[in-house]
Amino acid sequence: MKYFYTILRILVGLTFIVSGLAKLFPIETFENTFVELGISNWLLVPFMARGIIAFEFFLGFSIVFSLWLKNKVYYTTQTTLFLFTAYLIYLLVVDGNDADCGCFGDWLTLSPWESIAKNMIMIISLYFIPRQYHRTGVSWGVTIILAVSLSLPILLNPIGLHNVQGIDVDEKVDFSGLPNLYKSDKKVDFSKGNKLVAFFSYKCSHCINASRKFVSINKNQEITNLYYVIGSKNEEGLLDFIQETNPEFPIIWMSDDVFFRYSGGKLPAIVYLENGVIKKKWFGDLFDVDELKEYLKN
Repeated sequence: MKYFYTILRILVGLTFIVSGLAKLFPIETFENTFVELGISNWLLVPFMARGIIAFEFFLGFSIVFSLWLKNKVYYTTQTTLFLFTAYLIYLLVVDGNDADCGCFGDWLTLSPWESIAKNMIMIISLYFIPRQYHRTGVSWGVTIILAVSLSLPILLNPIGLHNVQGIDVDEKVDFSGLPNLYKSDKKVDFSKGNKLVAFFSYKCSHCINASRKFVSINKNQEITNLYYVIGSKNEEGLLDFIQETNPEFPIIWMSDDVFFRYSGGKLPAIVYLENGVIKKKWFGDLFDVDELKEYLKN
Protein backbone atom coordinates (compact mmCIF):
# COMPACT_ATOMS: atom_id res chain seq x y z
CA MET A 1 0.00 0.00 0.00
CA LYS A 2 2.93 2.31 0.65
CA TYR A 3 3.82 2.45 -3.06
CA PHE A 4 0.18 2.89 -4.02
CA TYR A 5 -0.19 5.95 -1.77
CA THR A 6 3.11 7.36 -3.04
CA ILE A 7 1.95 7.08 -6.65
CA LEU A 8 -1.46 8.52 -5.71
CA ARG A 9 0.17 11.50 -3.94
CA ILE A 10 2.40 12.23 -6.93
CA LEU A 11 -0.57 12.02 -9.32
CA VAL A 12 -2.57 14.50 -7.22
CA GLY A 13 0.39 16.90 -7.11
CA LEU A 14 1.04 16.55 -10.82
CA THR A 15 -2.61 17.37 -11.54
CA PHE A 16 -2.09 20.81 -9.98
CA ILE A 17 1.19 21.32 -11.87
CA VAL A 18 -0.24 20.24 -15.24
CA SER A 19 -3.32 22.39 -14.63
CA GLY A 20 -1.09 25.44 -14.09
CA LEU A 21 1.03 24.71 -17.16
CA ALA A 22 -2.06 24.24 -19.32
CA LYS A 23 -3.43 27.64 -18.29
CA LEU A 24 -0.20 29.35 -19.35
CA PHE A 25 -0.56 28.56 -23.06
CA PRO A 26 -2.53 30.55 -24.00
CA ILE A 27 -2.91 32.46 -20.75
CA GLU A 28 -5.28 34.99 -22.36
CA THR A 29 -8.19 32.52 -22.07
CA PHE A 30 -7.57 32.25 -18.32
CA GLU A 31 -7.20 36.03 -18.00
CA ASN A 32 -10.48 36.68 -19.81
CA THR A 33 -12.33 34.59 -17.21
CA PHE A 34 -11.47 37.03 -14.41
CA VAL A 35 -12.35 40.06 -16.51
CA GLU A 36 -15.71 38.58 -17.50
CA LEU A 37 -16.49 37.73 -13.87
CA GLY A 38 -15.65 41.33 -12.88
CA ILE A 39 -12.90 40.18 -10.50
CA SER A 40 -10.12 42.11 -12.25
CA ASN A 41 -9.44 44.59 -15.04
CA TRP A 42 -7.26 44.27 -18.15
CA LEU A 43 -4.33 46.04 -16.49
CA LEU A 44 -4.09 43.83 -13.39
CA VAL A 45 -5.33 40.52 -14.75
CA PRO A 46 -1.95 39.35 -16.21
CA PHE A 47 -0.48 39.52 -12.70
CA MET A 48 -3.52 37.93 -11.04
CA ALA A 49 -3.63 35.03 -13.51
CA ARG A 50 0.06 34.24 -13.07
CA GLY A 51 -0.27 34.55 -9.29
CA ILE A 52 -3.02 31.91 -9.23
CA ILE A 53 -0.97 29.64 -11.49
CA ALA A 54 2.02 30.09 -9.14
CA PHE A 55 -0.27 29.08 -6.25
CA GLU A 56 -1.24 25.90 -8.15
CA PHE A 57 2.44 25.15 -8.76
CA PHE A 58 3.23 25.62 -5.06
CA LEU A 59 0.50 23.20 -3.97
CA GLY A 60 1.47 20.70 -6.66
CA PHE A 61 5.20 20.66 -5.89
CA SER A 62 4.55 20.57 -2.12
CA ILE A 63 2.30 17.51 -2.50
CA VAL A 64 4.68 15.75 -4.91
CA PHE A 65 7.59 16.16 -2.47
CA SER A 66 5.36 15.43 0.57
CA LEU A 67 6.03 18.82 2.16
CA TRP A 68 2.85 19.25 4.22
CA LEU A 69 4.02 21.98 6.64
CA LYS A 70 2.18 20.44 9.59
CA ASN A 71 -1.03 20.02 7.57
CA LYS A 72 -1.09 23.62 6.30
CA VAL A 73 -0.64 22.48 2.68
CA TYR A 74 -3.26 19.75 3.18
CA TYR A 75 -5.94 22.11 4.52
CA THR A 76 -5.11 24.81 1.97
CA THR A 77 -5.39 22.30 -0.87
CA GLN A 78 -8.70 20.91 0.37
CA THR A 79 -10.11 24.43 0.81
CA THR A 80 -8.96 25.35 -2.70
CA LEU A 81 -10.64 22.26 -4.19
CA PHE A 82 -13.89 23.00 -2.35
CA LEU A 83 -13.83 26.62 -3.61
CA PHE A 84 -13.15 25.46 -7.18
CA THR A 85 -16.03 23.01 -6.85
CA ALA A 86 -18.33 25.78 -5.63
CA TYR A 87 -17.41 27.84 -8.72
CA LEU A 88 -18.10 24.82 -10.94
CA ILE A 89 -21.55 24.42 -9.41
CA TYR A 90 -22.18 28.12 -10.15
CA LEU A 91 -20.96 27.59 -13.74
CA LEU A 92 -23.22 24.56 -14.06
CA VAL A 93 -26.26 26.56 -12.93
CA VAL A 94 -25.52 29.62 -15.11
CA ASP A 95 -24.13 28.07 -18.31
CA GLY A 96 -25.11 24.41 -18.07
CA ASN A 97 -22.95 21.33 -18.50
CA ASP A 98 -21.86 22.32 -22.02
CA ALA A 99 -19.55 25.03 -20.61
CA ASP A 100 -15.79 24.50 -20.45
CA CYS A 101 -14.56 24.81 -16.87
CA GLY A 102 -11.15 26.04 -18.05
CA CYS A 103 -9.36 23.85 -15.49
CA PHE A 104 -6.79 22.77 -18.06
CA GLY A 105 -6.86 25.85 -20.28
CA ASP A 106 -7.19 25.06 -23.99
CA TRP A 107 -5.32 21.77 -23.63
CA LEU A 108 -8.26 19.72 -22.36
CA THR A 109 -11.94 20.54 -22.33
CA LEU A 110 -13.82 19.40 -19.23
CA SER A 111 -17.48 19.99 -18.50
CA PRO A 112 -18.46 21.23 -15.03
CA TRP A 113 -19.65 17.75 -14.03
CA GLU A 114 -16.42 16.13 -15.21
CA SER A 115 -14.36 18.67 -13.30
CA ILE A 116 -16.48 18.30 -10.16
CA ALA A 117 -15.88 14.53 -10.33
CA LYS A 118 -12.13 15.16 -10.74
CA ASN A 119 -12.12 17.45 -7.69
CA MET A 120 -14.02 14.94 -5.55
CA ILE A 121 -11.53 12.21 -6.46
CA MET A 122 -8.67 14.51 -5.46
CA ILE A 123 -10.38 15.51 -2.19
CA ILE A 124 -10.96 11.88 -1.21
CA SER A 125 -7.44 10.86 -2.30
CA LEU A 126 -5.85 13.60 -0.19
CA TYR A 127 -7.90 12.51 2.83
CA PHE A 128 -6.54 8.94 2.72
CA ILE A 129 -2.95 9.70 1.69
CA PRO A 130 -0.65 9.35 4.75
CA ARG A 131 1.11 12.61 5.59
CA GLN A 132 4.64 12.52 6.94
CA TYR A 133 6.28 15.55 8.51
CA HIS A 134 9.96 16.31 8.00
CA ARG A 135 12.07 17.37 10.95
CA THR A 136 14.89 18.97 8.96
CA GLY A 137 15.28 20.79 5.65
CA VAL A 138 11.73 22.15 5.70
CA SER A 139 12.68 25.82 5.39
CA TRP A 140 15.01 25.09 2.47
CA GLY A 141 12.37 22.98 0.77
CA VAL A 142 9.72 25.69 1.16
CA THR A 143 12.10 28.37 -0.13
CA ILE A 144 13.03 26.36 -3.24
CA ILE A 145 9.45 25.35 -4.05
CA LEU A 146 8.20 28.90 -3.49
CA ALA A 147 10.94 30.38 -5.68
CA VAL A 148 10.29 27.89 -8.49
CA SER A 149 6.50 28.33 -8.27
CA LEU A 150 6.67 32.14 -8.42
CA SER A 151 9.25 32.31 -11.20
CA LEU A 152 7.88 29.63 -13.56
CA PRO A 153 4.78 31.57 -14.77
CA ILE A 154 6.91 34.64 -15.51
CA LEU A 155 9.75 32.74 -17.17
CA LEU A 156 7.52 30.48 -19.28
CA ASN A 157 5.07 33.22 -20.30
CA PRO A 158 6.48 36.70 -19.59
CA ILE A 159 4.14 39.62 -19.02
CA GLY A 160 4.23 41.89 -22.07
CA LEU A 161 3.86 45.65 -22.16
CA HIS A 162 0.13 46.04 -21.58
CA ASN A 163 -2.16 48.97 -22.25
CA VAL A 164 -0.31 50.20 -25.34
CA GLN A 165 -1.84 53.48 -26.45
CA GLY A 166 -3.20 53.99 -29.96
CA ILE A 167 -1.51 56.19 -32.54
CA ASP A 168 -3.23 59.43 -33.52
CA VAL A 169 -3.49 59.86 -37.29
CA ASP A 170 -5.53 61.85 -39.79
CA GLU A 171 -5.47 59.70 -42.92
CA LYS A 172 -8.24 59.45 -45.52
CA VAL A 173 -8.63 55.90 -46.79
CA ASP A 174 -10.74 54.15 -49.40
CA PHE A 175 -12.17 50.88 -48.08
CA SER A 176 -14.72 50.62 -50.90
CA GLY A 177 -12.71 47.77 -52.41
CA LEU A 178 -13.28 45.51 -49.41
CA PRO A 179 -15.53 42.50 -50.17
CA ASN A 180 -19.11 42.28 -48.98
CA LEU A 181 -19.95 40.88 -45.56
CA TYR A 182 -19.43 37.16 -45.14
CA LYS A 183 -22.70 35.18 -45.40
CA SER A 184 -25.06 38.18 -45.67
CA ASP A 185 -23.25 39.56 -48.78
CA LYS A 186 -24.12 43.14 -47.80
CA LYS A 187 -21.86 46.04 -48.72
CA VAL A 188 -20.54 48.21 -45.87
CA ASP A 189 -20.02 51.91 -46.54
CA PHE A 190 -16.92 52.78 -44.52
CA SER A 191 -16.96 56.37 -45.79
CA LYS A 192 -19.84 57.28 -43.50
CA GLY A 193 -20.19 57.18 -39.73
CA ASN A 194 -17.80 56.15 -36.95
CA LYS A 195 -16.52 52.62 -37.31
CA LEU A 196 -13.80 50.36 -35.91
CA VAL A 197 -12.17 47.89 -38.30
CA ALA A 198 -10.03 45.04 -36.98
CA PHE A 199 -7.72 43.28 -39.44
CA PHE A 200 -6.98 39.70 -38.36
CA SER A 201 -5.20 36.75 -39.92
CA TYR A 202 -6.77 33.39 -39.12
CA LYS A 203 -3.47 31.82 -38.02
CA CYS A 204 -2.17 34.79 -36.01
CA SER A 205 -2.20 34.00 -32.25
CA HIS A 206 -2.13 37.71 -31.37
CA CYS A 207 -5.20 38.23 -33.56
CA ILE A 208 -7.00 35.44 -31.72
CA ASN A 209 -6.14 37.06 -28.37
CA ALA A 210 -7.35 40.46 -29.57
CA SER A 211 -10.59 38.93 -30.83
CA ARG A 212 -11.17 37.29 -27.45
CA LYS A 213 -10.88 40.69 -25.80
CA PHE A 214 -13.50 42.15 -28.12
CA VAL A 215 -15.80 39.20 -27.45
CA SER A 216 -15.36 39.75 -23.70
CA ILE A 217 -16.15 43.49 -24.02
CA ASN A 218 -19.18 42.72 -26.17
CA LYS A 219 -20.75 40.65 -23.39
CA ASN A 220 -21.14 43.82 -21.33
CA GLN A 221 -21.88 46.56 -23.84
CA GLU A 222 -23.08 45.00 -27.14
CA ILE A 223 -20.75 46.61 -29.67
CA THR A 224 -22.44 47.80 -32.86
CA ASN A 225 -19.70 49.60 -34.83
CA LEU A 226 -16.95 46.94 -34.99
CA TYR A 227 -16.13 45.04 -38.19
CA TYR A 228 -13.70 42.13 -38.59
CA VAL A 229 -11.64 41.78 -41.76
CA ILE A 230 -10.13 38.30 -41.69
CA GLY A 231 -7.42 37.17 -44.07
CA SER A 232 -7.45 33.48 -44.97
CA LYS A 233 -6.60 31.69 -48.22
CA ASN A 234 -9.50 29.31 -47.74
CA GLU A 235 -12.82 29.26 -45.94
CA GLU A 236 -11.66 26.50 -43.61
CA GLY A 237 -9.16 28.87 -41.99
CA LEU A 238 -11.84 31.53 -41.59
CA LEU A 239 -14.20 29.02 -39.92
CA ASP A 240 -11.38 27.90 -37.59
CA PHE A 241 -10.89 31.50 -36.46
CA ILE A 242 -14.62 31.95 -35.89
CA GLN A 243 -14.84 28.71 -33.92
CA GLU A 244 -11.78 29.66 -31.86
CA THR A 245 -13.09 33.05 -30.69
CA ASN A 246 -16.89 32.96 -31.25
CA PRO A 247 -17.26 36.60 -32.42
CA GLU A 248 -20.71 38.06 -33.06
CA PHE A 249 -19.49 40.96 -35.19
CA PRO A 250 -19.91 41.52 -38.95
CA ILE A 251 -17.11 39.73 -40.79
CA ILE A 252 -15.44 40.44 -44.12
CA TRP A 253 -13.42 37.57 -45.56
CA MET A 254 -10.40 38.28 -47.77
CA SER A 255 -8.72 35.34 -49.50
CA ASP A 256 -5.97 37.14 -51.43
CA ASP A 257 -2.82 39.12 -50.63
CA VAL A 258 -4.67 42.42 -51.08
CA PHE A 259 -5.57 41.89 -47.42
CA PHE A 260 -2.07 43.02 -46.38
CA ARG A 261 -2.39 46.24 -48.36
CA TYR A 262 -5.40 47.17 -46.27
CA SER A 263 -3.97 45.95 -42.95
CA GLY A 264 -0.57 47.59 -43.42
CA GLY A 265 1.34 44.35 -42.83
CA LYS A 266 1.22 44.54 -39.00
CA LEU A 267 -1.23 42.24 -37.27
CA PRO A 268 -3.53 42.58 -35.59
CA ALA A 269 -4.28 46.07 -36.90
CA ILE A 270 -7.25 48.02 -35.57
CA VAL A 271 -8.33 51.37 -37.01
CA TYR A 272 -10.95 53.88 -35.97
CA LEU A 273 -12.70 55.66 -38.86
CA GLU A 274 -14.70 58.88 -38.88
CA ASN A 275 -16.43 59.33 -42.25
CA GLY A 276 -13.69 57.47 -44.09
CA VAL A 277 -10.79 59.15 -42.24
CA ILE A 278 -8.58 57.08 -39.91
CA LYS A 279 -8.25 58.93 -36.62
CA LYS A 280 -6.63 56.22 -34.49
CA LYS A 281 -4.57 53.05 -35.03
CA TRP A 282 -3.64 50.17 -32.72
CA PHE A 283 -1.21 47.36 -33.52
CA GLY A 284 -0.77 44.10 -31.58
CA ASP A 285 -3.00 42.50 -28.93
CA LEU A 286 -1.67 44.48 -25.96
CA PHE A 287 -3.71 47.58 -26.78
CA ASP A 288 -5.20 49.72 -24.02
CA VAL A 289 -8.64 48.13 -23.67
CA ASP A 290 -10.07 51.05 -21.70
CA GLU A 291 -8.88 53.52 -24.33
CA LEU A 292 -10.31 51.47 -27.17
CA LYS A 293 -13.65 51.14 -25.36
CA GLU A 294 -14.13 54.89 -25.84
CA TYR A 295 -14.46 54.28 -29.59
CA LEU A 296 -16.84 51.34 -29.37
CA LYS A 297 -20.52 52.14 -29.80
CA ASN A 298 -23.45 50.26 -28.35
